[in-house]
Amino acid sequence: MLEYLQRYLAEYRHAPFIREIQADCQIASYKSTIDRLIALERKGFIRRKPNKHRAIRIVRHQLEPQPSVEAPSLEGAI
Repeated sequence: MLEYLQRYLAEYRHAPFIREIQADCQIASYKSTIDRLIALERKGFIRRKPNKHRAIRIVRHQLEPQPSVEAPSLEGAI
């Protein structure tokens, strides 16, 4: 969802409506969309103004995924 918001804001210069986010991200319900936005806000990625349409602002861009670190093999350690 964060990537979608970043692309949308870059293209249209304003935030999408919550219903647009729901439809474009293929989220089943309006409430689930709100819950995901709240989670992004808690994590510090976005900021929203209560009771305002299109009031979503990107605060922190998504970090690049880190390569997974494999646990060292224990073969031959005995």
